[in-house]
Amino acid sequence: MVNYSLIFIVFYGSIATALSAAGDGSDPPRFESHILPILQARCTPCHDEKVKQAGLLVTDRDQLIKGGKTGAALVPGKPVESLLLSVVSSGKMPLGGKKLTGSEIDLIRSWIEAGALRRGETATARTVTESEALTSILGAKCFVCHGRRTRQAGLDLRTRASILKGGKSGPALVLGKPEESLIVKRIVTQSMPPPNLQEQFSVRGVTSDELERLQLWIAAGAPQDTEKPLDVHAQADPLVTDKDRTFWSFRPPLRPAIPSVRPQDRVRNPIDAFLLEKLEAKGISFNEDADRRTLLRRAYFDLTGLPPSPAEIDAFLKDTDPNAYERLVDRLLDSPHYGERWARFWLEGVGYSDSEGGTSADEPRPHAWRYRDYVIRSFNSDKPYDRFLTEQIAGDEMFDYRAEKEYTPEQIDLLAATGFWRMGPDSTYSTEQNFLPDRLDVIAGQIEIFGSSVVGLSIGCARCHDHKYDPIQTRIEELEKDIERMTAEYRQKLEAERIEKLPAEVREDARTAVATPEAKRSDVQKFLIERFETALAILPRELEEKFPEYRQKKLGAGKQLAAEKEKLKLDPKLRALFDLGAEPPPTRVLLRGEYTNPGPLVEPGVPSVLHTGLSPYKIEKPLFESQTSGRRLALARWLVQPNHPLTARVMVNRVWQQHFGTGLASTPGNFGRMGSPPSHDRLLDWLATEFVDRRWSIKTLHRLIMTSTAYRQSARFDGDRHAQDSDGALLSRFPVRRLDSDALRDAILRVSGRLDLAAFGPPVPIKVMPDGEVVPEASARGERRSIYLLNRRTRPITALETFDAPFLNPNCLKRAQSVVSSQALQLMNSDLARESSRYMAGRIIDAVGGDPKAQIETVYATSLARKPSAEELRLAQNALEAMSREWLNKLEAEKPAEPVQTRAHWLALATLCHTVMNSAEFVYID
Repeated sequence: MVNYSLIFIVFYGSIATALSAAGDGSDPPRFESHILPILQARCTPCHDEKVKQAGLLVTDRDQLIKGGKTGAALVPGKPVESLLLSVVSSGKMPLGGKKLTGSEIDLIRSWIEAGALRRGETATARTVTESEALTSILGAKCFVCHGRRTRQAGLDLRTRASILKGGKSGPALVLGKPEESLIVKRIVTQSMPPPNLQEQFSVRGVTSDELERLQLWIAAGAPQDTEKPLDVHAQADPLVTDKDRTFWSFRPPLRPAIPSVRPQDRVRNPIDAFLLEKLEAKGISFNEDADRRTLLRRAYFDLTGLPPSPAEIDAFLKDTDPNAYERLVDRLLDSPHYGERWARFWLEGVGYSDSEGGTSADEPRPHAWRYRDYVIRSFNSDKPYDRFLTEQIAGDEMFDYRAEKEYTPEQIDLLAATGFWRMGPDSTYSTEQNFLPDRLDVIAGQIEIFGSSVVGLSIGCARCHDHKYDPIQTRIEELEKDIERMTAEYRQKLEAERIEKLPAEVREDARTAVATPEAKRSDVQKFLIERFETALAILPRELEEKFPEYRQKKLGAGKQLAAEKEKLKLDPKLRALFDLGAEPPPTRVLLRGEYTNPGPLVEPGVPSVLHTGLSPYKIEKPLFESQTSGRRLALARWLVQPNHPLTARVMVNRVWQQHFGTGLASTPGNFGRMGSPPSHDRLLDWLATEFVDRRWSIKTLHRLIMTSTAYRQSARFDGDRHAQDSDGALLSRFPVRRLDSDALRDAILRVSGRLDLAAFGPPVPIKVMPDGEVVPEASARGERRSIYLLNRRTRPITALETFDAPFLNPNCLKRAQSVVSSQALQLMNSDLARESSRYMAGRIIDAVGGDPKAQIETVYATSLARKPSAEELRLAQNALEAMSREWLNKLEAEKPAEPVQTRAHWLALATLCHTVMNSAEFVYID
């Protein structure tokens, strides 16, 4: 029998010996005799050779210095920077075991302070790698003036060779002699980075620790990194197993056979067969078809976000053609209001806003609306989804935009489409919020938007650590990190953000320079395009010397300024993303997501788990004057392959969600393991393959869904069906849904005759009322549709916010549906509802005259798309008479000398209109 007590005594006796030996003051602590016993007792269950959790081995001092997936665990001489000490002193580690004692923690701290020595060592000099020196120190502090685009004094600090070559002042580096190296001298005297430029370019000076690390690197002879970008490809990725690839959303959709079901008269198209298969298993079927008025109102709101007019209702009810409903769907899909309705869902998915967010200033984005208009036009034209997606990901790489003398509207749309990458919250317009960590946060937010809206994966989780559930890993040593490989696609965004460092008087011109054909005819803009790197470093004074017109602009000389603006022809201005064309900088894994903790080199790529049946991701650099890299275009082409596991599935699911309230997969932004599996997986795959086969036509997808029996059935509640389908996932009846905030506001304005249907253009300004309500500014033409209102993150329009308009931080793929008292108060007391009811009453009086019966019938037809029942008509007539008397008494008391009968009846009718607007039938769609 094993004597476990003896083992316990010996094991912990060794720790006690280590502690006592460390305290005699005769010799600094050593790894083997003092630290290893503690780590073996506490940490080896998770970090030995066999387990090596997070890539960390604790039984070897050098392996601690090398670290694991979250970076170095040990920094000799630097206890504060040593992750090992941090996690044990905070109690985070070890997990599930006995925590280290105070004496053990003090011993580890003393050991690190003394240099983290091994047996026989007298001192351990800290090793500083080339990547650490160039990426986290010089890259963060110096490249803005001495990098890819700007090389002041002829000095390029991006590589060891260029540093040795130096600039106008000679070599910046003397190997082995930091005290003689010009770069060290300039940092020591604090002349670099120049203090007067640090605020302008959002960089901070080199810290004493960073200077020490740079000196160590130089003193060691500036050793070069010998690594090459990690060669990991989808076909041979040891961190993604074949089992990982069998997960339902990582397999290409295969077209299933259409099931055979019994009630063939309820099968209008294959959608019904797939749904009925599961309903039959429960012993139930669809509801009966909805009546024509209900179906009409449902279709109008689904496709246009507006209610039908009484004339449209009458025309549809009188149409005896058996295909009248199908032709109605086609007419609505051809309506210009279709694009306005469906663009809203896409815009929320990409985080569209007319302001930057990120800080309390929430600066406006004066040109973001061009992306909004591009999306509306794309939906109206039924642009194939594969083309629609490609344009947004890489529109600037689809034609040689710098070589064009004049842009066509289609080419302007291609540039505007790349606003997709510029819609998330972005605080980098502020000097205080534009440091490198802030810019990396913006990129991370944009990747999160891309991941959830396009591929339905929470890939942002892998920025700092392995994804806990999906095979998207943060990889080091011999493997790379999927998320960082994808970040390489968007590192160009960092370059675009540098435009914000230009002096204020040229910043707007520089934004325009990359997106307007007229820029080719402007010396100033030509300079900004062709020598962008130099422009970034020029101070206002130097600009004035080079370009006298800017001195005039700065001084505000009227005629000169007007002439200059005419020459520059700055419109249209676009909020876009563009590839600068110069060779992109190396991309490294940022361990723990920190730029100060660079890991292995990586190259652009895509998640290895998405491999089965796909052509590999391949970059083909276009031969353009624009010198674009082709990286984003390669990503787009990889995404729109017909058999891609996610692209079609995600979009089909989002369209289904808008028609039925819930997607076939109820988590539209997460098709990973923590997302909900589809309720009808074979139907989802059939729709995805059908979508691709029908040339990625979104309108065809609408038509297919809306002509199914599942969509055309009634919402009538049935107890037996409910018992078998309590959550409605089987679609045994049509789900009742409340109008979303946009549709509700637009419907109120539409029935009142106040809605201005003008399309496109800059957003409608907003204002804050004395009581704090945020409202849009109205014009003489009325109120515009909600999609055209200024969407400012810190000042949401109250009428929309109350009814669950989402806060886009960064985006929204599924709106909430709350029921709270403030919604009833908004409909009862807001100026929107009260004024609209009076406009509606006046409109009805003008249309049908003074006949109360005709007025009431028109109220019901306009608001609810139906006639009132006999009982409703009787009650409404009685109420109208009573309210007319009340209003008459009130008005005569206020103005006894004036005839007020007509006004009293108008106000009574307005009260009736207001009542109907507050009804559940108006607010909900069944």
